[in-house]
Amino acid sequence: MEEAPTSEFDLKGLAVAKGIAHGEAFVMLNLDLKIPVYEIKPADKAGERERLQNAIMKAREDILKVKEELSERVGEAEAAIFDAHLLALEDVAILKETFDMLERENFNVEYCYNCAIEKFIGAFEKIDDSFIRERISDLKDVSRRVIDNLLGRCSSLRIGALSDPLVLVSSDFSPSDFALVDKSKILAIITEKGSQTSHTAILSRSLGIPCIVGVENVADKISTGMFVLVDGYNGNIIVNPTENTMRHYTELESVHREAQKLFDSAIPLPSETLDGAKFDVSINISGAADMPSDMENYAGVGLFRTENFFLDFGSFPDEETQYKVYADVVRSAKGKPVVIRTLDLGGDKNLSLMKMVSKEENPFMGYRAIRFCLDHKETFKTQLRAILRASALGVVKILLPMICSIREVERARLIIEEAKEELSAEGAAFDRDVKIGSMIEVPSAAVTIDIIAKACDFISIGTNDLIQYMLAVDRVNDMVAHLYEPTHPAVIRILNHVVGAAREANIPVCVCGELAADPTFCSLLLGMGVTEFSMSATSVGEIKYLLRKITLQQAKKLRDEVLSLTRSRHVISRLRSFHYEIMQSQ
Repeated sequence: MEEAPTSEFDLKGLAVAKGIAHGEAFVMLNLDLKIPVYEIKPADKAGERERLQNAIMKAREDILKVKEELSERVGEAEAAIFDAHLLALEDVAILKETFDMLERENFNVEYCYNCAIEKFIGAFEKIDDSFIRERISDLKDVSRRVIDNLLGRCSSLRIGALSDPLVLVSSDFSPSDFALVDKSKILAIITEKGSQTSHTAILSRSLGIPCIVGVENVADKISTGMFVLVDGYNGNIIVNPTENTMRHYTELESVHREAQKLFDSAIPLPSETLDGAKFDVSINISGAADMPSDMENYAGVGLFRTENFFLDFGSFPDEETQYKVYADVVRSAKGKPVVIRTLDLGGDKNLSLMKMVSKEENPFMGYRAIRFCLDHKETFKTQLRAILRASALGVVKILLPMICSIREVERARLIIEEAKEELSAEGAAFDRDVKIGSMIEVPSAAVTIDIIAKACDFISIGTNDLIQYMLAVDRVNDMVAHLYEPTHPAVIRILNHVVGAAREANIPVCVCGELAADPTFCSLLLGMGVTEFSMSATSVGEIKYLLRKITLQQAKKLRDEVLSLTRSRHVISRLRSFHYEIMQSQ
């Protein structure tokens, strides 16, 4: 057997949970299940059905136990991830496929069930979307539990059984691997699979555990017992770090902690530049659990992504269920504005909800978001009624996603008016003057913003998708991801055009994509005329601190300089130098 290297070497991945940690690695091998296959007699089929039902029942009990334990440790919102597992466990389509094969082929139920699971996973893998790929791991995790029960095998190693704190390394890391988790036992997590929105990333951030994903063949490059240093800020992994490397990262972690304290000190301070220009910094959320306790120090909720709630729920929740979720958020906002984005689901987001997925070759540009909602009026209206009812509890705004033309805004407004009329007839309370806005993330909307603005009370720019569509770059495609350039002159120009047109129409414009939270980019956005920024709560301190250190005139001068540049690298250089100059100033 080849000996593991003892000298220092580096690996690179995607940092999804901040922090620096070091310690011994523990490699969790994801071994393939060995499924027995044998013929059964027709008379045994009833018994096989019962065996599967019992295995599913036990798996359900195990998942509920894990959910309860995790809920006590990190909160109900994070533990709700296991609701998707429960839905996958009892998926009618999977069970039907299993029992159909059992009747047709006369094979044992473990084999039939595994074939059904593999068929569905195979269909999911053909869909080029990060969210669907993440749900594959959920299905694998659930099916592993069921097959373990059928075969009478013990469940896989639980983290709580580990004796010493370790850096966990795995090709994949499922939510069930967090069961009975003890934060003192997990120093950091490194995986081959995953993304910023994977369940592993979500839970790692919630637990405060540094996490890096997307490390190719990581289980082959790191062995159990190796000493590993994990840089969750930059996605760097140093195996067998030298004393000098350790010293460097110890100092780096200290610097990060002190910097964060400095940034956070700006959160309760007034949101204004050195020359008195006002701006707002709001937060992006997926539910009430994401709301900070000191909400009075934030401008409000700039983006409530309702689709995450739908996906966790696993189906289209009824009006009352939705109302309770929206009402919790509005109450938690403590009187601050809450921008609720309507359903941004589509063929690329959830196969069980959107049955047309398999028919779409390019779901990113397919039947999704406002397109689906306008075609499914009653589903759309159910959500609108729930949002409108929640507007009686505070300041609520409605944001329409993936708008391409003013016609879509007008059609959506008609349905909103119908929902209002219904609620009025029922005597329900709501804000009759609720503000309606459009998400600008499609080039056609950006180019015709002057037209669309006439039907809107506010504009929100989704830079993530706008840049992707502008440059024809699929961010999840490794072969072209390097072409995703926020500093491309075309991106700079279109952003300046959208913001300028919104200001001419005298309506507020907010940036809620990743660029809003980019400390090297926010000054440029301010110079363009953006006065509302929305991002994760953890980024608010740094952006607010930075914008309080500049003048509006400095930001406008930066805008003029950048607009004159013709190369992306020149734009990056100027933004970085400006950021450095500001951070060094007193």
